[in-house]
Amino acid sequence: MLIGAAAAVVAVAVAVGLAIVLGGRDQGHERVRTVAQARDLAKRVALAPADWGSGYVRSDPYETDQVVQSVADASCTLSVQPPANELAALERNAQKSDRTVADTATVVVHRDTASAAADIARFRADTRRCRTEYDSATKQKWEDVHAVDVPAVKGYDELSGEEGHQVADEAGQKVDIYYTQLTGRKGQVVVQATVARSGGRGQNREEAANALSLMLGRL
Repeated sequence: MLIGAAAAVVAVAVAVGLAIVLGGRDQGHERVRTVAQARDLAKRVALAPADWGSGYVRSDPYETDQVVQSVADASCTLSVQPPANELAALERNAQKSDRTVADTATVVVHRDTASAAADIARFRADTRRCRTEYDSATKQKWEDVHAVDVPAVKGYDELSGEEGHQVADEAGQKVDIYYTQLTGRKGQVVVQATVARSGGRGQNREEAANALSLMLGRL
């Protein structure tokens, strides 16, 4: 399920962004232990508009450290809640200047690896369980929600991919928005990249994979 708040064109509280996880000592990294360290990591890793390519600008809202996650209940209705057991989180939203594409990059630094692993496991379970999803606070609706293979992105402990089709906005009006959300975990950090495009999937999956690779390189 999606992490973070979606950009304006998507109008969905998505928790999209990708989360990169800092590795353990066996990977040559020290574990992030303090809030200050976690905030510094999130700021360094989260993508800015220019990182997505030419023609991208800041969305409104652009940046928040009050990251939320959309969790599906037994009836596949989404409710929003903060990530569990986190040290810090950051989400940045960008969009094409013509508003046809919206991107979200999210970094969540957990207190420990077990919490991060539980987070990505829940995303994966929701994706496999709910083919149609509804928002509990609005009239938004998504169809054809399904798991996808993540393109060749090396270096993560775990990867998860989801795609779907938003067919109704907050007011219940018909929309035609396709999203791809790729999530990566490395150690105690979860990174998520979401690309949402009006009228078709286009290069969503490739763009999200590139975003994951770029964030990984910033560790």
